[in-house]
Amino acid sequence: MLILTAALLLAQQAIVGSEQTEIVVIGQRLSNWTGRYAIRGSKLRCSTKTSSGDRDIDTLGCRAFEACADQLASRIAATDEKSLPKDVRVSMKESVKRDLSICLVDKRVVFIGELAKQRQGIRGSKPS
Repeated sequence: MLILTAALLLAQQAIVGSEQTEIVVIGQRLSNWTGRYAIRGSKLRCSTKTSSGDRDIDTLGCRAFEACADQLASRIAATDEKSLPKDVRVSMKESVKRDLSICLVDKRVVFIGELAKQRQGIRGSKPS
């Protein structure tokens, strides 16, 4: 019984270690990705400028942008309110940009973890 428990613990550690390695690899590749973002009213646009070489990883950059823009949609819309003085709108836009940047980092971490788990699941299901 003790041998079986030890074997299960070692197998679990190997899976976690492998998943952590995948997270690092995905994160490094995503750091090579650059994109173009645009928000015009309620329309969002995101495209890959420099690819990471992996379509799934490239998608993470735009998914993070879209999720954060949706989360901040009401604040983004408020920055276009023409009845506000220009300096107030500019200040609001800068605040939204800061919060968007923070959100992007957080969302990317979540999406990287999800992709790593998905890839580990795919690899784990293949026969050896």
